[in-house]
Amino acid sequence: MHRFRYTVTHLEVDKFVEDNESIKEFLSRYPQESSNYQVKALGLARFFRWLKVIQGLDLSPTEFLNRHMVSRTQSNIEERRWALKLVLAFSRDNPDLKGQILHYRYSHFFLPVKMFADYHEVPLTTTDHLFPNRTRRKYLSKPFTADFIRRLLGLLSQRDRAVCMMQLQSGQSLKQILVDANSHGKEVMRQVEAGANRIRLDFPERKGNGFRFFSFISVDAIQEVKKWLPIRDQWLKTLGLDSEWLFITRTGKPLRCDEFHNNFRLLMKRHKLYDLPYSVPRHGFRKFFEQEASPPDRGISRAYVSFMMGHSQGDGSGHVLDAVGGVYDHAPEVYPEAVEKEYAKLEPYLNIYSNKAVDSPRSEALNMLADLLEASPERMRRFKEFVASL
Repeated sequence: MHRFRYTVTHLEVDKFVEDNESIKEFLSRYPQESSNYQVKALGLARFFRWLKVIQGLDLSPTEFLNRHMVSRTQSNIEERRWALKLVLAFSRDNPDLKGQILHYRYSHFFLPVKMFADYHEVPLTTTDHLFPNRTRRKYLSKPFTADFIRRLLGLLSQRDRAVCMMQLQSGQSLKQILVDANSHGKEVMRQVEAGANRIRLDFPERKGNGFRFFSFISVDAIQEVKKWLPIRDQWLKTLGLDSEWLFITRTGKPLRCDEFHNNFRLLMKRHKLYDLPYSVPRHGFRKFFEQEASPPDRGISRAYVSFMMGHSQGDGSGHVLDAVGGVYDHAPEVYPEAVEKEYAKLEPYLNIYSNKAVDSPRSEALNMLADLLEASPERMRRFKEFVASL
């Protein structure tokens, strides 16, 4: 069901990009699987559909830019602002977007067209005050508890449950899971099938901050991924395809952030768990990671939690350059076991089903060695086999 008269499908977006060289050139700066590419392509396709359907202007992207370039040379004020007025009518002043947050109207409707014009050296405007400053949220999102999360996960499909558990246990946003971690799906699947109890996930950066970091997933998330893999394999077998992506759709393509988000939101609305216009419950999985590390009696380093979540400002008490893993403090790169040690403290609170902490191979070996004081020959044989496997 179309939300607006000018709504476009993913197939229409792909055709729009393919048919317009100026659009293709602009989008070539972004990886095709990235959320940046998807948001910009959708925003531009939707704008030119809006021009045709609502404004009655059947213009190609190149024709729009050429007309705007001519308009900017005019002495008439109204004519000079022709393109800008159209884009503001499409975004900031669009009656269809009444009740939508300002950031959404800016980033998904105004910004793609502005950046497209800037790229082709015919800027819409030099003014950056067309949108009011972003205000604080009217509604605060509900904090997640372990009981609420278990209830929430029970409503999801196996694939989406695995996605959310990876968010929860690694402290990552949806983009980090469905774009960064998903692109390394082959390695994750290899470790899951090998029986790993803890898997490290490496990320190049978050929100373009140039800050490399890593985190982990543990027993419960791995178990949900393990349940998802046979379903994934069946989908691919039916299609006669192979894929290196961990999370896919029924067409065999990688699962996109916007597709997951739309399905999740509709499901939450159906179960009356999504009724606040400024709150997206799925982000609560990421925040649960930070929340469970906060109680002082758990002795978990907030600076290292901040590192695992990709926050480049550290724990908030020091300078941005001194953030753990940042410009000056390369401790996680030199001593990765220090990060894993802090994760191990948090691990039992993230395993919301098993409440389990996982021993590292080294710790497990030491525990077995302690038992050897009263070891039987059978125990000694098993210990030797274990050490040989390390």
